[in-house]
Amino acid sequence: MTLTSEKEEHSLIFGHFFFVDIVGLSNPDLSTRIQMKKLKELNKLISESPSYRSTPKENMLILPTGDGMCIGFLQGPDLPLKVALELQEGLDLYNKGKLAIDTVQIRIGLNSGSGFIFEDLRGDKNIWGPGVIMARRIMDLGDDGHILLGQSLAENLIEISDEYRKKIKPVHDYTVKHGVPMLIYSAYGKDFGNPTPPTKNQYQQSRMQSETKRLQNTTMYPEIRVDLTLEDADSMLVAYKRKYTIENISDEPIKYILHGVATDVPKNTINDLDLRIIDDKNKEVKISSINLDKPYTKEFSIIFEEPILKAQKGRHYTMEYKTEEPERFFENSFMVNTNSFIISFSSKRDAPIKEPCLYEVNTENDEKTPIDSKPVITNLDNQIVKVCWNLDDIVKGHVIRLEW
Repeated sequence: MTLTSEKEEHSLIFGHFFFVDIVGLSNPDLSTRIQMKKLKELNKLISESPSYRSTPKENMLILPTGDGMCIGFLQGPDLPLKVALELQEGLDLYNKGKLAIDTVQIRIGLNSGSGFIFEDLRGDKNIWGPGVIMARRIMDLGDDGHILLGQSLAENLIEISDEYRKKIKPVHDYTVKHGVPMLIYSAYGKDFGNPTPPTKNQYQQSRMQSETKRLQNTTMYPEIRVDLTLEDADSMLVAYKRKYTIENISDEPIKYILHGVATDVPKNTINDLDLRIIDDKNKEVKISSINLDKPYTKEFSIIFEEPILKAQKGRHYTMEYKTEEPERFFENSFMVNTNSFIISFSSKRDAPIKEPCLYEVNTENDEKTPIDSKPVITNLDNQIVKVCWNLDDIVKGHVIRLEW
């Protein structure tokens, strides 16, 4: 891929990088014979990968790294992931029936970025640069079985294929360079990858307090609507639909918004919520960072494709997710002023719950006071009853609690 006619810049490329190494290969308990056998098997399985074999050699550059390798692909952003999946499938077959010491365990990092092609001492083409370095750093976060992806590559693949959307999930913010948090994705499923988030360099720090001040200076909500639907009375599974009509009250465009979700039951990762966010054009809103992903608390930022400008009207986004609520309540904390708050609860007529009731909570002593506002009760059909409240002019700092 030639970018300019300048000789010095002929080596600059943009590639998609596959970085792999064998976990525990440097273990001193392993004999040199076993180490070499594992390396040979890794090389053999990669060379037999259909995606590797079908890629023209002039569109690949290979960098041996001792305990693994890096492959730079100059075409197809999905090639690194395809090779990763094919390699893990081959290793699963190879490892069956073997003693632990003889199995080959790997971790993989994938990334898109720039790099430079240069000649090594033997005159062979080699590659190095920011794209390769970041793929290595991403891989280093992983444990056995992880297929980790940089944000730009992951989002690119998710956009081009529903199949990849099912396989690739955001994991968490990690510090991979100069202590700056970066959102990492993981590819996993029933027969590939590792669903457990890596713990190395995981960035766990709430930004809610610092973001609240920024939100109060830039943002107001003309309307917030929260619809709760009790889908399963035995497990108390509730489907949430939270719609935010948003307005910018500052001179600076609003590019992202921080959100938090608290649950009564532990959720291993944010992906267990089946979270989906769409904008006013029915386009998916991306998660830009996940800075808290604890069992009972999730905190993440979303980024708008089109920033919200000052006094722009009609902008809104909707967040949907599901979680069990065995304690049978939901609280909404208002970080900014809200003109209208609409909250509803829908359930089957014969659901074993008490009559839904709305309260205002005193944040200093946690005392709750029933809200003097009669709900509108609607029979959606012979089975479903919907109870809805409409509250006006809620000031920042207030907490509204729904119990059922």
